Amino acid sequence: MARHEHLIIFQKTYDLLVRIYKEVHNFPREYKYGLGENLKTASLKALDWIILANSAINKTPYLKKVDQNIDRLRIYIRLCYSLKVISSQKYEVLTKVVDEIGKMTGGWLKTG
Repeated sequence: MARHEHLIIFQKTYDLLVRIYKEVHNFPREYKYGLGENLKTASLKALDWIILANSAINKTPYLKKVDQNIDRLRIYIRLCYSLKVISSQKYEVLTKVVDEIGKMTGGWLKTG
């Protein structure tokens, strides 16, 4: 079993979490404490579930939780874009990373 720090999915999710924290810091006040907090929480929970999945014998329940949080992130990011809280450029970058993590989660679910 690889340490969670060595997993590509962990690294990508960690990097996404850092990026989201930086983005939320720049949100207008009206979105920072509602939508922004939900974004941060969903990304943080996804990272937590990845860490737990890596050390579990039965990874499926943990990976399903990762997948649920990835779905939340997709919706929250889309909402940020629709409300013009983030630019189209940031939307594309965030969506690409979230989709990549989602594919990795799906692949891990199939193997584990």
